Amino acid sequence: MKLEWVSHRLSLAIRFIDHFSRQPVADELPVRLADSLLRPVLRAGGGGRRQDDGAYRFIGAPGGPARVLWRRPFARGHGPWMRWEPDPLLVLPLAEPAGLVDVELWPAAHAGAAPAATGVRGKLGGPQAGGQTVRIARAGQPFERYTRSDDSGNFLFLPASPLTLDASGRVPLLIEVRAPDDTPRVVAGGSVVPADAGSAFAGAAFTVLPRVVSRLLFQLA
Repeated sequence: MKLEWVSHRLSLAIRFIDHFSRQPVADELPVRLADSLLRPVLRAGGGGRRQDDGAYRFIGAPGGPARVLWRRPFARGHGPWMRWEPDPLLVLPLAEPAGLVDVELWPAAHAGAAPAATGVRGKLGGPQAGGQTVRIARAGQPFERYTRSDDSGNFLFLPASPLTLDASGRVPLLIEVRAPDDTPRVVAGGSVVPADAGSAFAGAAFTVLPRVVSRLLFQLA
């Protein structure tokens, strides 16, 4: 009996990365190509299409522009994940199809956080609080991460480690808020929820407890 070998050409390997942790998103996403609706290959043994390294791999994709979809039609996000920029558009074939293409996603305001994570589950108050760009950094350090508030002004932010403590055992942080046109917004102050978890503050500087995702209200002028 004559054996025939069938080979499959890898077209694309794409991976979705958590903007804050820089780690692959662990959730299975409905990844597909927009025009052909081609789906990634199944994991060995089945049970999903996200591979052990977090990548989704396509074989036999047609050449030309290919937009990679990762959320359901007409949805702004998928589960706890968000992305504000257009879905990634690639031109196939890639020069290095086996190279991983990383695409950032952001945890939504309602998303969970890793155990013992230090973070801020915040809400912007005041005029035009939705769709604002929010940056938070350690006091004296540059702003390296960002997110956006949802339509109600809510957001989740997980500052980069390491986070040094002040004399009271809290983490000193600074918040910056900008409008969609990049105009700076004035943060007049804020408060911690519940009130016994921390003191109210004036301006953009505040502190949070370490290894806790604190709830804070920020008032925009």
